[in-house]
Amino acid sequence: MATKIIEVHVLEYRLNTKPDYFSIGRKVDAEIEKSLPNGRYVCRAIGKDDHPDLSLNEFVEIVLKLGTDKYDPKRKEVCFEGFCMYDHDIQAGSFDIKNHKIILDDSYECPSMFGDIVKKFYENVLLDRGYRVRIDVLIIYNANKLLRAKKIDQKAEGARPELEKCLYKFKDPEHKQDALVGIVKILR
Repeated sequence: MATKIIEVHVLEYRLNTKPDYFSIGRKVDAEIEKSLPNGRYVCRAIGKDDHPDLSLNEFVEIVLKLGTDKYDPKRKEVCFEGFCMYDHDIQAGSFDIKNHKIILDDSYECPSMFGDIVKKFYENVLLDRGYRVRIDVLIIYNANKLLRAKKIDQKAEGARPELEKCLYKFKDPEHKQDALVGIVKILR
């Protein structure tokens, strides 16, 4: 299945005022529901501002080519120290689509998948980054092509369980792009 590129104009999503998580979230969720079939998915959220040397389209082209946003092997991920004891490729959340509707588990605080992501990157991210992040890209994978990460050293202190369940590894690391099913551009 070819990777679907979904563009959603969300001009009202800015960081200078608290976003309306549900309203913005439902706008993006609806486009995902229309574009992807029923199934289980893993979704990685990316802020374009974390990649200032690339345009949004250049960034998306890299993801299409590599299957991931991890294009710079020298770049450490956010919270590297907290996750380095895991054999993982990405940090991401998961969701299901059933009957063309996104189904969320109990870990979501907002009744919208993207709304919950916006909330986390507006409020919670202040704890680990110290600044808010506007999400510009969602990278969506077929969950059947990823595995939950495992701890490398079982004696090492692990991440909190809710964070640990967000760590994934590609089943086929040589063909990460085969796991990719969708890229959502949240346009400014």
